[in-house]
Amino acid sequence: MNQNNDIKQTINGRTVEFIDETHEYFVDGIKVPSVTQIVASVLPSQYKDIDPLVLQRAANKGISLHKEIELFETDGVYGHSEEFKNYVRLKKYHQFQSTKNEVLIYIEHEGKPVCAGRLDMIIESKEHDGIGIGDIKRTYNIHHEHLKLQLNLYALGYEQSYQKEINFLRCIHLRNRESNYIKVPLDKDYAIGKLIKYHTNLSI
Repeated sequence: MNQNNDIKQTINGRTVEFIDETHEYFVDGIKVPSVTQIVASVLPSQYKDIDPLVLQRAANKGISLHKEIELFETDGVYGHSEEFKNYVRLKKYHQFQSTKNEVLIYIEHEGKPVCAGRLDMIIESKEHDGIGIGDIKRTYNIHHEHLKLQLNLYALGYEQSYQKEINFLRCIHLRNRESNYIKVPLDKDYAIGKLIKYHTNLSI
């Protein structure tokens, strides 16, 4: 990773790039939508009536929390926010460990790359066999259908990119004093259906 946080990796024989400044993804030099863009396109907007300045402030707080947790998981640096401390408590209570952070993935459909993204963390848990995806959310409300699609797209992408099965999905919801470890249904067929819908809409 370079100073401006651009990422370029060879994954399963393909070159996958993330451009930090524009938040764009490329697979073998071809621009593809992000997982987030796919979700926003095929499901109703969660935030259409909210002031953009409010959304930006919330996004900045979310980014700060993600960075605190990533620093802790990669370098052992403890954060200071109340939400970070609640993250550590959740880890202890639910006995999960992060094994990889900010993992780059891409998704193919019918042999062609169709989107890419970065998932927050791969986790292992004493509550569940195998590996799972943990997704950190700091939103006021949890939008369960959006969350289900996002995490199942990540699961699909991780399995295609790294040939390892995802066995469970969890949302790590941290906001002020609130903290929850939420089970998300594993349904990759649902994600494939929404991907097909997205590309069908593009071709109309």
